[in-house]
Amino acid sequence: MIEAKNITVQIGDKKLVRDVSMNITPGKFSVILGKNGAGKSTFLKTLTGDMKKTSGEIFVEGRRLESIQYQHLAQKRAVMMQNATLAFSFTALEVVLMGRTPHTHGFETPRDQKISRECMKQVGVDHLMDRSFPTLSGGEKQRVQFARMLAQLWDRIEENSSCCLMLDEPLSSLDLSNQHTIMHLVKCLSRKNVAVLMILHDLNLAAQYADEINIMKDGRTFALGTPNDVFKPEIIEMAFDCPVHIMQHPHYQCPLVIAAKKEEKSFLSAV
Repeated sequence: MIEAKNITVQIGDKKLVRDVSMNITPGKFSVILGKNGAGKSTFLKTLTGDMKKTSGEIFVEGRRLESIQYQHLAQKRAVMMQNATLAFSFTALEVVLMGRTPHTHGFETPRDQKISRECMKQVGVDHLMDRSFPTLSGGEKQRVQFARMLAQLWDRIEENSSCCLMLDEPLSSLDLSNQHTIMHLVKCLSRKNVAVLMILHDLNLAAQYADEINIMKDGRTFALGTPNDVFKPEIIEMAFDCPVHIMQHPHYQCPLVIAAKKEEKSFLSAV
């Protein structure tokens, strides 16, 4: 679906992404992990075309990204970046309806309304349809935005045609229950011919749901593979500068990561 080859992004004399390659394919749930400043969001923005690459190539279904018209791309690829804001008092339903824009000809049909309402129901925000979007909590806004993405890809999902979902920290404002609700829904979508790329900070959510994990460090791919491949104490400690204990999850066939106490001296001890 989306193939990134040797992507490098440089601003001034600083390389934010260094020679990163990755394939995002239908049926696979891929997650990018890494410390703050590791290059995760920059890499994702480059894949979406929002940030210009310095070198490398990006292909969408075999075609160069820059050769594809935006409307055609929007019909098969939905993006949710972190801290997305809306200043106008659209209702939550109107925000979800925005996801139907690539499929309309300047006006919404009853079918678009029906799809948008169904997407809100699937995400569990149908009770917020008439609420003004700016008045929603951070978690409610994230879930409404997710429903918008679902509405955008609805046609492709319904036809079982390949499409792509790209999300940058979509769980940052969600409580525990809603985190797992969204992760479960994304996992189900990946099994319906959807290629998923998500940036996360929660290692255990990634371990439980992801098929493939790309751990980035200093703008590079530090480790790439299945959760069992990359969740090794030495890899996690070096990538995140934090000692960890890793064991088998008691209920699921995945690793469980527990941060160990750092032994370094705290500055508070000198006060």
